[in-house]
Amino acid sequence: MSKSFEAPRFDSISHFLQSGGFDYRIYDMGRKVTLLSRNEFKQIESQQQLYPYPFQRKASLALLLWQQDNSSINYINEPVIWFLQFPIDELGYLQQESRDGFLLGLLEQVGKNIESTLKGLIKSDDMSESPFAFKPVEERLAMLHALATLDLGQQPSHYYQATREYLKGSLGYEQWQFLGLQGIADVVARLGGTDNEELLDSALPQLPEVPLESICLMLENTQPKVLLAKTLIDLLKEQAASDDPNIRLATALLRALSGVGADIERRTFLLDLLTQRVPNKLVQNIECLVAISGRCWLDLKSEKLLEAFIENLIIQDQIAFNAVLSDLMMLPNMKEKILVILKGENKTKGLSKRVESFLHDFY
Repeated sequence: MSKSFEAPRFDSISHFLQSGGFDYRIYDMGRKVTLLSRNEFKQIESQQQLYPYPFQRKASLALLLWQQDNSSINYINEPVIWFLQFPIDELGYLQQESRDGFLLGLLEQVGKNIESTLKGLIKSDDMSESPFAFKPVEERLAMLHALATLDLGQQPSHYYQATREYLKGSLGYEQWQFLGLQGIADVVARLGGTDNEELLDSALPQLPEVPLESICLMLENTQPKVLLAKTLIDLLKEQAASDDPNIRLATALLRALSGVGADIERRTFLLDLLTQRVPNKLVQNIECLVAISGRCWLDLKSEKLLEAFIENLIIQDQIAFNAVLSDLMMLPNMKEKILVILKGENKTKGLSKRVESFLHDFY
């Protein structure tokens, strides 16, 4: 008589991956594409650490997993990707009940075919029916693939060299229609150890809107050197000085600027922008404010910048004000900083009105 199958017990996603003999990488896909170390993710799962990058009160994760070569067993080596999204609780921790719900569903799959599952036959599509699955936007997906191939020592896509040739300008910057999004991501992911950053710095001021925007949306996920900071700031100043700024492009430029290593230059520019030392219409627009809060949140840990940001947020309607501040307050160490400003004695009349409604809804 055959024995009935009893599913193994796992107390975390990390435990499942280790028990299955997987090698893996975990990336946050919410605010930016950011690699989480294994130890960091273990601490997040055990609620020993606040989730570092919550976005809209969720943790959006990409799990890249594969089996190491083993000549004695016919393991599948092709990496697979799971895109999973879990809620963040009111304190800022990963909600364990949802994580446990995902594990329960995963174990049901394991129970159906334990051997094939643990040998790497779970494909990303098999997660599509999970209530915890999500689909990243195209730009994020391309950037994840670019960073993953770099991390795994694999070659970039066949669009890589064509994108480099385009950035050199020899084909004409108007000839951008043939560019692949994956090629742009591959170039941006490979800024270190190549001349890609120099190519970008030379090309950015001359690019048409479409390729410029695409490159900016990739740059937010990397850490370019100081070289690109001045170029991005100059392009943003052009938009700020315009009577009719291109908000979509300005938003992309702000997002790109968030990643560059020139902290002082970026924060000085943002403070000038938010205090109207650089007269502009950008900070009157909710999309630009969301770009700052969503991507430049580390800069908002500066009290001056945070105060200026909140003062600009006042002119938005109450729904937008509440949504942006609620999202910011979920970030580690941000709630206290924001509450000091909201409960301060020197609030303007406009801020006092917004604060009363916000605190009522938030709590």
